[in-house]
Amino acid sequence: MKRVIIFALWVLFVSACTEFESLDGPCTVFLKETDEFGNQLSYVIDQDVRRNKKTGVFTYRELLEDGRTRLWSIMREAEPDDEGVYRYFSKSQEGGVKEVDFVQCGDVFYLLPEEDDED
Repeated sequence: MKRVIIFALWVLFVSACTEFESLDGPCTVFLKETDEFGNQLSYVIDQDVRRNKKTGVFTYRELLEDGRTRLWSIMREAEPDDEGVYRYFSKSQEGGVKEVDFVQCGDVFYLLPEEDDED
């Protein structure tokens, strides 16, 4: 019986680990915002970037000037807008929120409208 419980816990652990993929950075997060010249704002993430394969949620850490880190996640709104399009937001553990257009990691693009059917 003890072996069955250990095996079951091992299977749960392995399945949980395969649910996430570590992305080789850097990844560029393109925001919906533009600057005063009309250029799309973006930022680069390169530390501890992970994506949940099942939900599509990204998590990553931002290194702050004082040496601390801030945890961020990029997730989809629960419901689509009136046109059936989902919006994505980058949120920090301290409450910062930015609307995301898409994420690019190398040659791979995430959160594009066509991708909704694949997730």
